[in-house]
Amino acid sequence: MSLRAIQKRIQSYGNINKITSSLKLVSAAKLAKTERLLKDVRPFGHGTLSFYKHYTHINMLDRIENHLIFAITSDRGLCGGIHTNVVKKVKQELDRPDQKLAKVVCVGQKSEELLAKSHKSNILFTAFKIGKDNPTFLDASKIFNECNYAEFIACQIYYNHIITRGTSEVDWISIYNTDFLLTVAHIAGLEEVEEENMRSYIEFSTVSLLFFAMLENTLCEHSARMISMDAASKNVKSLNEKLSLEYNRKRQFKITSDLIDIVSGSQVVTAK
Repeated sequence: MSLRAIQKRIQSYGNINKITSSLKLVSAAKLAKTERLLKDVRPFGHGTLSFYKHYTHINMLDRIENHLIFAITSDRGLCGGIHTNVVKKVKQELDRPDQKLAKVVCVGQKSEELLAKSHKSNILFTAFKIGKDNPTFLDASKIFNECNYAEFIACQIYYNHIITRGTSEVDWISIYNTDFLLTVAHIAGLEEVEEENMRSYIEFSTVSLLFFAMLENTLCEHSARMISMDAASKNVKSLNEKLSLEYNRKRQFKITSDLIDIVSGSQVVTAK
């Protein structure tokens, strides 16, 4: 490789390093903003989960076929394998014998791209423009309202749940159709609560869980992107250092060769 080619490559790596460093800083700022927002949203998610755990049973899903599944991802990449991990869990669910006709709502373009290769017929619809900004309760409400024409009893929300900054795992939330929940013995026995009020609460809590899952996944995405960009910056810096060393060696070799030629030529001329 010539010195000019090495020089251009070093310059290219320097530009890449600037981009990855900038993306890292942007992701860190978005991560801090999402953490503050999630701190206020978590009580809604955990409170609703407590309601479901108290009034539903863990084996209720096993008796219901063809779930409605939400695959929570986004339209953006450069964040490691968090989107792939969610889709893997969704595929495992779709491969079950009793879930061959299950429908998937792809929240974000990434889940649609990964699922369309093997389970295109299972995709109900895709929600685009996810991931540029933090999701809102209105976004979750619009997505869930689009599912009204799909008849379902049980629903599962697959999303990334953060463990520590930089590490996450795929978690899921099980929710149920409002009419089905109203027939559960525990809820039907709440005579002091009017059915209309309970129906409104169930619908609100369902959207709250979807909003909570979307925001939790966004937090994981920002964290993963920040770490990915940091790793990319370190890799580019390492490559740049190796190329700089090679450039300096070749440059020194060329200078030494030119000096030898000059000295040799000078000696020849002097001898004559």
